[in-house]
Amino acid sequence: MQLTAGSVEHAPASQITGPAAENYSSTGVSRGVSSEQTAASKAEVKPSSSPSTVSKFTISPKTFVAGSVAVDLACDYVPFPSETATSPSTSTSNPAKIQQSLGGVAHNVARAAHLMGGSVRLCSAVGDDLSGKAALEAISVEKMDVTSIKELQGARTAQYVAINDVYKDLVLAMADMSLLDSSSEIFDTFWLPQIKEARPSNLVLDANWQPGMLARWLQAAKAVSAHVSFEPVSTAKGSRIFDLPPIAPLSVWPSPMINLMTPNTFELAALHSAARSQGFFDREDWWKVIDSLGIPSTGARTQLALATDPSLVDSGTPQQSIQLLPFIPQILTKLGPKGVLLTQIIPAGDSRLTDGAYAPYIMSRCTNGTEDTVGVGGLYMRLFPPVEQVSEDQVASVNGVGDTFLGAIVAGLEKYGKNARIEDLVDVAQQAAVLTLKSNEAVSPGIRSLRSLL
Repeated sequence: MQLTAGSVEHAPASQITGPAAENYSSTGVSRGVSSEQTAASKAEVKPSSSPSTVSKFTISPKTFVAGSVAVDLACDYVPFPSETATSPSTSTSNPAKIQQSLGGVAHNVARAAHLMGGSVRLCSAVGDDLSGKAALEAISVEKMDVTSIKELQGARTAQYVAINDVYKDLVLAMADMSLLDSSSEIFDTFWLPQIKEARPSNLVLDANWQPGMLARWLQAAKAVSAHVSFEPVSTAKGSRIFDLPPIAPLSVWPSPMINLMTPNTFELAALHSAARSQGFFDREDWWKVIDSLGIPSTGARTQLALATDPSLVDSGTPQQSIQLLPFIPQILTKLGPKGVLLTQIIPAGDSRLTDGAYAPYIMSRCTNGTEDTVGVGGLYMRLFPPVEQVSEDQVASVNGVGDTFLGAIVAGLEKYGKNARIEDLVDVAQQAAVLTLKSNEAVSPGIRSLRSLL
C-alpha cells in the first residue's frame, strides 16, 4: 500500500493517554457519553475555571487553526481466520479492533504544525461531558495552547467513527460535528478578540463550520491580512465555501479570501461541481483571471498530460484545479499512490517566470496585457511523486495522514512568511504524512525530526 488520503472525513487511530485516561474504560470507551445529553444546538456557554476560559492571552501565536476537536473511534475489521472477506458486512455485527483517540481535523492539523515548530493556537469547542474534559486534558498533555477551546454547557463533544477494512482503508465514517453549529453566538466575544489581539499571519479553516461561520472567520482573517488555508474535510462539507452569505461573497485573485486548499481528488471534483452548478464559473471576475492565465483557446490537454499523468487528465483533475484557481490560487490535490498535484497562479513579475529551473512547470503565461491590472503572470503545475512507497504491512492507519500533510505545510508557511514557496514544502510535508501513515497516533510524534528540513 502507498501513501493515501481518505476520501471523506479524517480521524486518527490511537488511544487517549495522560491525566484524563481515567475517563475511559479499559476498552477505550468513554464513560461519559450518554444518549440523553442535551443536543449541541441548544448549548449555552458555561463559565468555568477550565483552561479553555482563560481570559488573558499571554501567547501571541502566528497560526490559528479553527475547526473540530473530536473523540474518534477507529474500527478496523479483523475477520475470523476461516473468513476471506477483506471488508465488513452490512446489516450485521463484525469482528474488529476498536481504538479511541483524540482527533478532529483542526486538532490534527494544529498538532502537526506544532510538532513541526509552528506557533499554533487551536480554536474549537467541546462539551462539558467527560469526553470534552478528557480532550482538554489530552491537548494540554500535548503541550498545545487550549486558550481558544470553549467549553459549552449541555453539549455533546464532537465524535467521529471510522470503519476500516483489513487494509485499514476507510469503508464508512459517521461524524457528529453539530457542536460547532451552535458556536456563532460566541464568535464575537471569544474568538474574534483573540484574532484582533494576536493578529496571526496564518489561519487554517476546516469545513466543519457552517457557511455563515466560515464567512465570519474569513472576514476576520482578511481584517488582519492573514494567509488562509482551507481543508475541505469531505465531499459534502467542502462545497460550503460556495454557500457563503451575500455579505461575504467568495472573492477572486488578486484578493482571494482563501489562499490555499488541500483536497483529495473526490473533494476537488465535488468542489468543482458545486462551483459550476451555482454559477461561479459564469462570473465576469472569474473569467478575467482565467483569460489572464494564457491557456490556448484550443486547450492544453497534451501539455497537461505530459506535465502530470494521462490518467489524471482523463479524470479531469488538472482541469478542475485550474478552473478553481481564481477563487483559490494554490491547490494541493492529494492523489494517494500518485503523490500530490500542485496547481497555482504565479504572480506577474515573479522571478520564477524567468528561472530556467521552473520552465518545465510553467504551463502558460499571461499574453493579454493584463499583468498590471489582473496581476497574473502564469500557470504553474507540478506533479510530485510519493516520497516513499509504503508496503501494506507498514501501514498502521490512513486516518490523519492528510491532516499531517497540511500541518507540515502550514508550519513552513509560518516559518518563511511572504517568502514561502509552496513547492519547496511539499516533499517535507509528504515525509511527515508517511510517518503518520506508519504510526498509530493521530499525528506521528516522529515528525518533530523533520523540523530541520523546512
